[in-house]
Amino acid sequence: MLALLSQPGATHDEWYHTGSFWCAQGVREPSCMDVGVVPGYGMSALINFNVVNCKLDPRVPLYCPTDNSGQGRPISNDGLYPSGFYYLLSFFVGNSGEFSVFITRAVSALVVAGMLFLMMVTLPSRHRVVLALIVMTMFTSSGFYLFASINPSSWSVLGVGTGWLPIHVALSSRNLTNSRRAVMFASGLVVSLLAVVSRWDALPYLAVIFALVSVHSALTRFPGHKFAIASTAVISPLALWTALERFTPLSPVYHLKRLTTFSAGQPDNVMFISTNLLQSFVATLRGLGTIPAMTQVDIPGIVMIASTTSLGVFLAVTFNRRQVLQLGGLVVGVLASGLASAAQIANNDSRDVGNLEPRYGLPLSVAIVGWWYLMGPEDLLARVRRYLKFGRFISVLSFSLVAFTVTERFVDKQTYTLRLLPEGPDQWWWSWMPVGPNVLVIVAPVFFWFFIRRVTDPAIFYEQPSERIEARDGSLK
Repeated sequence: MLALLSQPGATHDEWYHTGSFWCAQGVREPSCMDVGVVPGYGMSALINFNVVNCKLDPRVPLYCPTDNSGQGRPISNDGLYPSGFYYLLSFFVGNSGEFSVFITRAVSALVVAGMLFLMMVTLPSRHRVVLALIVMTMFTSSGFYLFASINPSSWSVLGVGTGWLPIHVALSSRNLTNSRRAVMFASGLVVSLLAVVSRWDALPYLAVIFALVSVHSALTRFPGHKFAIASTAVISPLALWTALERFTPLSPVYHLKRLTTFSAGQPDNVMFISTNLLQSFVATLRGLGTIPAMTQVDIPGIVMIASTTSLGVFLAVTFNRRQVLQLGGLVVGVLASGLASAAQIANNDSRDVGNLEPRYGLPLSVAIVGWWYLMGPEDLLARVRRYLKFGRFISVLSFSLVAFTVTERFVDKQTYTLRLLPEGPDQWWWSWMPVGPNVLVIVAPVFFWFFIRRVTDPAIFYEQPSERIEARDGSLK
């Protein structure tokens, strides 16, 4: 439903990604008629779709007429993103440009839904609680909007934010059967792989969260070898540095030079790095009340207030004063988020003052919040159970307002009120749809309510007999 509620080109850089999809397998007429470097323009693709980045004030109808040629030439991927994401979804690009936009969005969303389902039915009870809390508190606004788009950040948010949970089960539990451990490893690697094929920065993000998982798992399984574990934790980043330098485009040496080199008029190292360390992690949480759209879309302020309140409540009730790694993981995440933001700004925006858009740091933020939940008290379900209805209400309220606001912006203009939206050929961008936008705006939150109610139902968190056997060491109680 959400994939239908915004027109082609609506999400951030969607024409860039559309051209990259359409020509991911080379020239394939009629969808891709040419792909190559145009002097003075860069790598671009000639596709069967009129392309225009329409940016107007939210109070003005979003109308930017084209020449109706049925063709466009957007800039396309030239190594800025991994090619895997584009290649996999390019198989769903057909002759109709309009329908292909929807079907690629829908397939991407179904992949996300399928991976969430896989984890929800295979994870033990404690990790299911964590996954449900992530879905309820961290995917509002930007998360679900990205999942219903063809932006690579969609799979990155899912893979980095949740793919580590099955890996943690496989590494930390001492009583898993070999087959169950293999299932955990396989599901975790598959979900993480979605992030790897979608964004290059997913690799260092995954390295951060996997480092935390490895340390905690080692301490859980080998409590008498703390010195060896600490030594390994120090040596491992050096090995990771070498691997990133040699096998990926994300050269740590290159980015370190860009991070620490400045010219006259630019902020010095202390100012630049400290600004990002202080602001970047919190700035990514703006994604709880905004969406990554190509034109300005003003999400009602109550969404941001309600979503951050819900997140704050669940962070507070899951605080565990006995678990040092809970606060330690948060500190590591804040440092990693700040340095990643600084490196990207230094590389792309010449050390410009200001944070990146929330979607860039959202994958790591989701993972760190999930880590906080997992390191919570042993009676995690008992702590959060009384607040689940509150969390559901906030999540449904936020989703509903986002769905309405997005549709209103692209159908007509923003009036900053609740109303029945105008319908007609000039308001609806899907020529083949048998119903108008009002139907979807009403039905989408209904389906979302069924989803979030089931995902957060305490009944699905109770341990099955097999899980009780696996949890005898206490690590998963």
